[in-house]
Amino acid sequence: MESNLIHILKKWDGIHTDYLIACYDHNHHDISFFESLVNITYNTTALQTATTWLIKHHYDHKKTLPQHLINELLSNSTKLKNWEAKLHILQLLPKVLISTSVINTLDLFVRACIISKKKFVRAWGYQGFYEVTKHIPEYKQELRVLCQNAMQAESASIKSKVRKILMHLDKNN
Repeated sequence: MESNLIHILKKWDGIHTDYLIACYDHNHHDISFFESLVNITYNTTALQTATTWLIKHHYDHKKTLPQHLINELLSNSTKLKNWEAKLHILQLLPKVLISTSVINTLDLFVRACIISKKKFVRAWGYQGFYEVTKHIPEYKQELRVLCQNAMQAESASIKSKVRKILMHLDKNN
């Protein structure tokens, strides 16, 4: 399935998601589809946006994947090269069960995202760090400081995300 899927994904124009939705609709009942997507994500940089979008699309429709696939996806997150793929993984974090076995790698990933040149990646990087603090509560104060600094230095779109994180931190204290 993997080589056929690579061929299909290479035909995507990188813009119109209808093509990806058709691919998803045709394959989402087959677990090997998702196994292939995870493998392709880390073996074919040019297809990272498509593969991560498809996985995120699955979760956006209230579906899940076996934990071993999520673990594999997250344990390799620092290897992502494409900013859109990073964004998709960050957007997945509140929706997936994060295993303790991947938390250290995920911590490195979200910290790198917080300093990304891409605004959306930075915004969601803060959210990702919040998800990490659920496993490592001693990082909450560090996140609070980072968020307070972001409220002074970041653009309005990032401040909006950071404000919500600060509210969650205040609520959970």
